[in-house]
Amino acid sequence: MKRRNLSVGLLFILFLFLFLRNGIGVTPLTANPERLLENFQKEFEPTKPLIPPGIIFKTGFVEGAGPIIGLVQMEQGQVYVVHQGQTAAYQLKKDFPLFMGDWVVTGEKSRINIGLQDQSVFSLAPFTKLTIDKSVYDRQTGARSSRLSLFFGRARFVVTPGLSKESNYEVKTPTAVCGVRGSDFALAVTPNADAMTSFRPFSLGQIFSFSTAYAAVPEYLLTTLVTGPNTVVIFSGTVGPAQTVGPFSTSAAAGSGAALMPASVGTAAGEALNTVGPGLASSSMPPQ
Repeated sequence: MKRRNLSVGLLFILFLFLFLRNGIGVTPLTANPERLLENFQKEFEPTKPLIPPGIIFKTGFVEGAGPIIGLVQMEQGQVYVVHQGQTAAYQLKKDFPLFMGDWVVTGEKSRINIGLQDQSVFSLAPFTKLTIDKSVYDRQTGARSSRLSLFFGRARFVVTPGLSKESNYEVKTPTAVCGVRGSDFALAVTPNADAMTSFRPFSLGQIFSFSTAYAAVPEYLLTTLVTGPNTVVIFSGTVGPAQTVGPFSTSAAAGSGAALMPASVGTAAGEALNTVGPGLASSSMPPQ
């Protein structure tokens, strides 16, 4: 009798394992260009605050450490900065300076344009978090070394071509790396709809909530890229080969996945770029 109960128990565990594996599998990333471009048209509100607990919101403004690496060109709504190593958040206004290691976070219906000393500008749409990890620029040689991290939301970047072969400009996300020399492109870090819809709830699975974790778990995030005219971007996911994405094209990379083969989207690329950063390409460049 005990052996029979043990056998039944083992069969039930095996059945449950197979059911879970088949019920919560992640579907392949969609390669539909029109669907990918929708990630630039929507505002995805994170389930958790983009500014973590422990950060104190303060009035006024205090500068960060080190040299100034950029200035706010335009701001709308509530946009905050947290300097590296500090626990205070200050609201950004036009002409306020930026420093190495700054976090920049936009709230609902909020935007910001920032010009860096490395001759690049970027724009953040609502509900976006980005850090300026590195921004070094030599005016005499034109050498540039810039690295930014986009954690969530949508951002547009206009980067002038480097005058030196040593120039590099890189944007990292939780699921992708984007390397450029001179271009106009946008990135969207959003919930991965394919991964989320692949979870088919059942009586036991309803106990768990995957939807509330996407903002913090790379496996449930998707990075989408769209490029403008005269733009070539080297785009790669966490695994697999890098993709060379030419003008007016899109690609994407999900958590623990390779970047999709790029697809041409024509004039729709311009619409996506202007949704994220309206008029950024024609805005004033960074201070000389």
